[in-house]
Amino acid sequence: MSSLDTQDLFGSGPCSFVPGSWERQIDWRGFAGLDGLVGIDMGLRSRRIVQQGRLQADTIQLLHQQISTIESMLDGKIHSLVDNRDQSYPRVVLEHFEQTSPIQTGRGFWCEYVIHYLQLP
Repeated sequence: MSSLDTQDLFGSGPCSFVPGSWERQIDWRGFAGLDGLVGIDMGLRSRRIVQQGRLQADTIQLLHQQISTIESMLDGKIHSLVDNRDQSYPRVVLEHFEQTSPIQTGRGFWCEYVIHYLQLP
């Protein structure tokens, strides 16, 4: 079961997580009298994680409440993310939440979404 800061925000429908590669910053410098460049390792910077899925609820009010709760996490603060395979992603910032389909009905109310996270080392 996936969660953000131990809150079950995404358990109502299926979702998938795609973590990107860690980005490392290297500062390349040239010096007089030296052929080529010298690389200075500046360390790990961040990586992106993309989550896609479906939010579902029995009533339209509950679905709007789920969306509002997720949007409230767009606060620039560091959170802890756990995907639906129990992989933990500490130190993530929720950068973008987008509802990618209109709210639809059928066994309750549902919509598709995508979330972009930035994970810090």
